[in-house]
Amino acid sequence: MSAILFAVDETDLAFLKSQWDDLLSFYSPDKSIKDNWFHILKEKYSEKGRFYHNLSHVKTLLNLLEPLKDKIQDHNAVRFSIWFHDAVYNTKRNDNEEESARLASEVLGKLHVNTETIKFVGDLILTTKGHRSNNLSEDAKLFLDADLAILGMSEEIYIKYSKAIREEYSWVPELVYRRSRKRILESFIARERIYVTDEMKERFEEQARINITGEIKSLGT
Repeated sequence: MSAILFAVDETDLAFLKSQWDDLLSFYSPDKSIKDNWFHILKEKYSEKGRFYHNLSHVKTLLNLLEPLKDKIQDHNAVRFSIWFHDAVYNTKRNDNEEESARLASEVLGKLHVNTETIKFVGDLILTTKGHRSNNLSEDAKLFLDADLAILGMSEEIYIKYSKAIREEYSWVPELVYRRSRKRILESFIARERIYVTDEMKERFEEQARINITGEIKSLGT
């Protein structure tokens, strides 16, 4: 089995723990509860077979959106969505988003998060199914754009990402994977804009189109 291509070290884990504790400080003063759920989420994102959708992805999204928090209406809801949106991830199923939203609702209820925030978190998580930005709030658009930021990273990081995705779908026969992956990538290229927020478009759009076009060519006909 290949090495995890996107890994976290002890410094990253300390950062993630501090972010989780800060977020939970708005809701639960019980340190044992906060520590317990951090451990559970850490274990989920560290499951066997996660080469990209792991704690590194959570860390990246937290870092991406932190400088934009003044533009986010419900910062805590967006942060919860980052933590939970891939908490359930099984490439052989098609209900990961629904199950992640269900888990978030269950956990946030136990953490005494208000019902409005819980519902918004669930809605945000469900937007990652298909990544369509029609009729979404500005918070949802920023969240979705951050989730797709990997597409517009440097060529070196993007190649690493594409390899990690292939590892996550290693059970899929090569020809089937190439066809399916190419279809998904072509759907992004066909969009007028990959990133719907001006902040993310300016930062990632041009490189994303270069990266995606390159991968489509590498997948063949």
